[in-house]
Amino acid sequence: MTTPAPQLYNLPSDAVWFITGCSSGMGQALAQHIATKTSPPQRVVATARNPASLAEIPDGPNVLKLPLDVTSYKSIDAAFDSAVAHFGRVDVVVNNAGYNLMGDAEASEPGNAGARTLIDTNFWGAVDVTKRALAIFRDTNPKTGQRGGVILNITSMGGFISSPGNSFYHASKYALEGFAESVAKEVLPEWNIHICNVEPGGVLTKYTTTSLKRMPRHPAYLEGPTTDLLKFMDDTETHKLFASPEQVAQAIYGVVGSGRRIPVRIPMGRDAWGIVMSEVERVKEELEEFKDVSCAMGDYKVEDMAKLVK
Repeated sequence: MTTPAPQLYNLPSDAVWFITGCSSGMGQALAQHIATKTSPPQRVVATARNPASLAEIPDGPNVLKLPLDVTSYKSIDAAFDSAVAHFGRVDVVVNNAGYNLMGDAEASEPGNAGARTLIDTNFWGAVDVTKRALAIFRDTNPKTGQRGGVILNITSMGGFISSPGNSFYHASKYALEGFAESVAKEVLPEWNIHICNVEPGGVLTKYTTTSLKRMPRHPAYLEGPTTDLLKFMDDTETHKLFASPEQVAQAIYGVVGSGRRIPVRIPMGRDAWGIVMSEVERVKEELEEFKDVSCAMGDYKVEDMAKLVK
């Protein structure tokens, strides 16, 4: 019988953070936050496809900048090998690399090449980084006297609720959240491994500009809600109300470094929290409305099934 799952995580005073997608936005802000932290001093492995894009992150003995293409197994292995060789271990892994692809789902080209590329980065890239991180947390870290670690997936509130024009983006984020929640239940409690889906709302990053790719529009949808959302994405005045990447970085550090339980998901921003809560209520109402249909079949007890999925 396994021991009860640990409820708390104590961040080491010299923790090693491994962050993907640090060329801009939240990844860059988090790497900068960790690199400049002095009480206690933390260490950071900042990665990007092109290491030259990491110039905004301060250099120093506690900073290691590495090339990383999350769609390449060899690149992932090389980056983690370098991180362990340099710092001895890795304590926190942040799956931040990703981008958005907007447009009408029906307008995706035959074979869905663009969508497949998106999912290769947003989902499969994070999966492969996670798999390597799990092995280091379980097998490498204990040799240094530090047990376990934390995996943070930057999914967005789009990993919990969907919007028009973002079908493939949401597919990648829903998949990552489901994968992460399942893995969090697979790891043995004594490994001290914690997994959290971080769900930001609007953040002042390149998400609406260079990190946003657009599909050609389908003429049948031009008067639909996707057009309205695209206009919103282009409304720079509205974006001024978004959270800053620095605020999100500070909050992420606070979640990991507080000594509290690491939640399986946490919205970031008033907008994200409010929208997620609203969706929870909407789903609850829908479940109640159709309870008679759902519960008219099967005799297996809910409490018995709950034991298998808790």
